[in-house]
Amino acid sequence: MSAKWRATSRTVFFGIVLVILIAYTEIAFGMDWRTQAGRIGPGFFPRFIGVLGVVITLGALVNSLRPDVTVDELSLEDEVGEGDLGRHPVPLVLTIALSAVFLFTLTSLGAIISAAIFMIGLLSYLNRGRWVANIVLSVLVPLGMYLLFQTALNAGLPEGILPRF
Repeated sequence: MSAKWRATSRTVFFGIVLVILIAYTEIAFGMDWRTQAGRIGPGFFPRFIGVLGVVITLGALVNSLRPDVTVDELSLEDEVGEGDLGRHPVPLVLTIALSAVFLFTLTSLGAIISAAIFMIGLLSYLNRGRWVANIVLSVLVPLGMYLLFQTALNAGLPEGILPRF
């Protein structure tokens, strides 16, 4: 390769991931993207994920060929060090607990109410003191989820106690 472009171990990694994603995307395009009932089929999301993954990985592969890493950036990485992954156990446990509550209440309460409970619970801890924003997000995101999946994509969501949703 020329001095302008140089291959690194990151280039090899992104190349392997790109080949895997291209194979995944080819399999996804072999699947039906709509069912006979007019709903989205098993190939809809894999196609989307595959194409998006190929585009992102191709961009990362091209970016890994550029020799734009300077000595200062490398020394900064040494100064910062590795992240301490065990410093936030309370948010982790809270997220896992609320995810379990979401999972167990999804069919009985429905997608909208379960998502709202999950979001208000998590946001009340992570975004303390901003109750108006938390409540607005906890209502608008589940309604947006309903509009996207139930109305636009015609994919069924668990009704729960709100039968018209």
